[in-house]
Amino acid sequence: MPKGLVLVDFENVQQVELSRLDIGCRVIIFVGSQQKSVPLELVRSSQKFGDRIVWEQVEGHGRNALDFFIAFHLGRVFEKEPDSECIILSRDKGFDPLLRYLMKHGLKCRRIEHIRELEADAAAQEDPAYRRVLELLRRAEKRSRPRKRKTLARLIASLFQKKIPQEEVDRIISRLMSSGMIAEENGVVTYRF
Repeated sequence: MPKGLVLVDFENVQQVELSRLDIGCRVIIFVGSQQKSVPLELVRSSQKFGDRIVWEQVEGHGRNALDFFIAFHLGRVFEKEPDSECIILSRDKGFDPLLRYLMKHGLKCRRIEHIRELEADAAAQEDPAYRRVLELLRRAEKRSRPRKRKTLARLIASLFQKKIPQEEVDRIISRLMSSGMIAEENGVVTYRF
C-alpha cells in the first residue's frame, strides 16, 4: 500500500474504507459545501490517522467546484514535494486528462474509484499473471468486459494464448473476487473499478 497522499472527492465517493489504507499515508477528504453530514463510522475510522488526515469543506458551490479544489491542492503538493505519490479517490473521469499530463512529466499520481484497487495493485506486484489480467480488464471499455464467468475465463485463457491450465485461470478469477475487484451475483460478473 502506498504511503503517499490520498485526496478523497467525498461528493463523488461516500464509501471510503479508511481501514484498508496504510496507516502511514496522509488523507485529505474534500467535502462539498452542500454536504451536511458524514457517516459516524467514517469519522471513527479516520481518528487512527491522527494529524495525517484533514477534512476540507469547500466553500461555495458550482459545477466541479470541489474538483478544482482537489486539482489546486494536487498542484501545491507536487510543487513542494515532487517525489510524492498522490491518489485521487473519485469516480469522476474529469481528473484523468490532468493526471495523464502530470504523469507525462514524471509525477506519481492516479485516480482510483475504490480503495480496494490499492490492495489489488499490491497483490499484482507479487503475481504477474494476475497483474496482466487486471491491467487488461482496467483498459477495456466497461461495456466490452465479460458479463459471465465462463466468458471471463475464456478471455483470460486467450490472453495467455491458452498456455495456462484451467486451475490457473480459476485462481486468477478467485483472486479478483477475493480482492473485491469483481463480484458475481445471479450468474452476472460486475466490475468494481
